Amino acid sequence: MRQHYINSSDHPLYETFQNLYHTSFPLFEQRSKAQQKEAFQNDKYKLLAFTENETFLGFISYWSFGTYCYIEHFAVNTDLRGKGYGSHLLGTFIQSIDKIVLLEIDPITDDVSEARLRFYKRCGFYENPYPHKHPAYRHEFRPHPLIVLTTKREISEEEYLTFNHDLNTTVMKKAVG
Repeated sequence: MRQHYINSSDHPLYETFQNLYHTSFPLFEQRSKAQQKEAFQNDKYKLLAFTENETFLGFISYWSFGTYCYIEHFAVNTDLRGKGYGSHLLGTFIQSIDKIVLLEIDPITDDVSEARLRFYKRCGFYENPYPHKHPAYRHEFRPHPLIVLTTKREISEEEYLTFNHDLNTTVMKKAVG
């Protein structure tokens, strides 16, 4: 398995990333092209793609902060889902990071969202108790509730407040477009 850092829309894997991104996330959870370009300009942001034998396996877009790493988006090639690639990619990523890894998932409302929570728990994530809303990426949408998950342990309220501040002032800076 090879890892590739995509750092601009000129990267050879960018279009493949975009195709998977658009099929994996609803519009209200997607950056626009301008917002993606803005993210590339921030040195805290990284877009990591995984390939194997010329097959695009998936990607993780993340933000690296002092005490934690925030996964903004994670997706596996739709043809490879359910075959263990998600656990492998996520596990490889977590092992490469020496700090808490944080991500958000939809509230548990159905079998799909329950399965997603079980998947992340199997990958070593802990559910955090803080009521959380992710800011809107686009003007026509509103902030939406999500559940914060972290590796290693649950985070303290102070750590959650730090993440929420970073999310609103760095990750989503100028994001509403």
